[in-house]
Amino acid sequence: MAIFRGVFPATKLIPAPCGLLSVANTTSHTGREYDERWIRGFDKEFNTMPSYVRLLTVNDAVVPGGELTDNQSEARYLNYVPFFIDVEDFASTFGILGQDRFDRVKQELDAVTQKAVELEFWDGPAARALVSTGPDVEEVGSGNMYLSKTGDSTVPVAGAFAPHIALMYLEQAISESPVGENGVIHMTRDIASNLGSRLIYRKGDDEHPGSAMTRLGTQVVIGSGYSGNGPIGATGAAASVTNKWMYATGVVDVHLGKVEVVNEDLGQGVDATINNMRIKAYRPAAAYSDPSMHFAMRVTIPTT
Repeated sequence: MAIFRGVFPATKLIPAPCGLLSVANTTSHTGREYDERWIRGFDKEFNTMPSYVRLLTVNDAVVPGGELTDNQSEARYLNYVPFFIDVEDFASTFGILGQDRFDRVKQELDAVTQKAVELEFWDGPAARALVSTGPDVEEVGSGNMYLSKTGDSTVPVAGAFAPHIALMYLEQAISESPVGENGVIHMTRDIASNLGSRLIYRKGDDEHPGSAMTRLGTQVVIGSGYSGNGPIGATGAAASVTNKWMYATGVVDVHLGKVEVVNEDLGQGVDATINNMRIKAYRPAAAYSDPSMHFAMRVTIPTT
C-alpha cells in the first residue's frame, strides 16, 4: 500500500525586479465588454513632439539660436494592435489530489507576463507576424512600436562601446528629445551587471517590484525577456555573449487584459488516451513608447 507523504505547496512565483513593469505606466483592463474594445487595436495620442518650439524676446522677436525643435510632422497618434500571451499546463491526470489546476495556470501566466511583454517590446515577434500575415499591411500591426524595429531608432554614435560609454551616449541622446522629457534606458541583465555601481537599485516589496535608475535619475529596465538584439538590418544587430545593444525611449505604456482560462471545466482538458490534462490560459497585452525618443547603442561586453 502506497504511503501518502504529504505535499508542500509550490513557492510563489515572483517576477524579476527592475523589469519593464517596474517603470511602465500599466493599465489593467477588466473582462467587461466596454473595457475590451482596445483588443481590436487602438490609437495612442502623444504630445511629446510639438510642431515648433523656440525662444522669443519680450518684444516677440526671434532669438538667434533659440530654436529648440522644428517638427512639422502631423503625426500625433501611434496605432497599435495588441498581442496575446498564452500559457499551457500539460500534466498527468494522476496528479496531486485536490490541486487547483486552474489556479496554477493563472499563477504561471501572471508570473510570466512581464517577461513575455519584454520579449515583444524588444523584438516584436507578434508585430512582425501580424504584418506578414495580415490582410492589410497598412492597418494590421504595421504601426506597432518595438525597440529593434527597422528604421525606428537613431544611433547617436556609430561603433561598439563598453557598457559605461554606451550609457553615457544614451544619457546625452535623451536630452535631444523635443520637449526634454525624462527617458527610459533598456538593457539586458549582463550589461547591467557590468555597469555595477553606475546604476542605483531601489529595493521593492510584494506590491512594488524593485527598480533601477542611473545616477542622473533616468529609469532603467533590466529585462529578463530582452534579447539584446540591435535594430533589424543594422551592422552587428545579432546579440551574442560579447555583443549586445542598449536602447533609450520615452515613457513606456503597457496594457494588460484580464487572465482568462480557456477550459470551462477540468474534463474539457482531459486526453483519456494518454491520461493527461491540458489547461490553457491567456491574456491580451500591449507595450509601446511614443516616437519622440528612440535611440540605440551597440555594446561590447568584456569577458574578463
